[in-house]
Formats: sequence, structure tokens, C-alpha cells
Amino acid sequence: MYLSREPDSHLVPYLVSRTAGALNRAWHERLRVHGVTIARWQVLTILAEYDGARLGQLAEMSGSEQSTTTRVIDQMERDGLVERRSAPDDKRVVEVWLTRAGRAKFRRLLPDAQDLVDTALAGLDDATARVLMDALATITTNLAEREVTAPC
Repeated sequence: MYLSREPDSHLVPYLVSRTAGALNRAWHERLRVHGVTIARWQVLTILAEYDGARLGQLAEMSGSEQSTTTRVIDQMERDGLVERRSAPDDKRVVEVWLTRAGRAKFRRLLPDAQDLVDTALAGLDDATARVLMDALATITTNLAEREVTAPC
């Protein structure tokens, strides 16, 4: 049962799910033209910000299992978009880095990504859009912390 602060707060999981589904479907269609999956886009986006991330970090940031992330990285490495390197502090640890081709692919996709965001946020002023993004980040953090502290 949901404890409600607002009359319709029980709709939050439904609305977030519908929104995520609609965004993913729209983004999948745009990415398909470029031969990119959503999983590959997530890796490109994360590495564009955190180049040299470790596999476990990539999995955590993308919300995927490490085995799934490893398969995506295998494919992207085969296609010349990323490369694996040993971590300087621990040669047993693998870091993932964008190649020139990977960074170029990311840059080519950015206009489509921005267009999708503009479409999704149409009718919202900048302050409302910022509140929405902050709220979604807070929800994600709250749920991630709960997963860590939830009793088994």
C-alpha cells in the first residue's frame, strides 16, 4: 500500500513507467537509424562524461547487470567504439575508454538526443524542467539506497 502525501501519489510508479516506456520507444526509433541500441547509447553517454570508467561502474550507472554490460562492451570494442585498458592502479581491473570513432558517434547522436529532450519537455519552462530532472534523480537515488539497505 502506498502512503500518500498527495491524492494521486499512487500513480507515480505508473506515470514514471509510462514516461520511460514512451521515451525509450521514441529514442530506440531514432537510434536504430544510426545502428545503435539504447544499451550502446548509455555506454557512449556515460563514457563521454566518465571516460575510463570501470566495468562495474558502467553497469551500475546504466542500471544493467555486469554480464549484460560486458556483452555490450564486447560488441562496441569489436566495432571500434571503445577500448579496454588495464587500470594504472591495479592491472587486474579493466577500464573502458571511448575511441575516436566512439566519441564521433556520440557527437553525431547528440542533435537527435537534444531534439527528443526538447520534444519531451515542450510546454515546460526551464525551472519546471529542472525541478523534474532533480526529482527524477532524487527518486533514483532514494530507490538505489533502499536496494542497498533493504533486508534480504
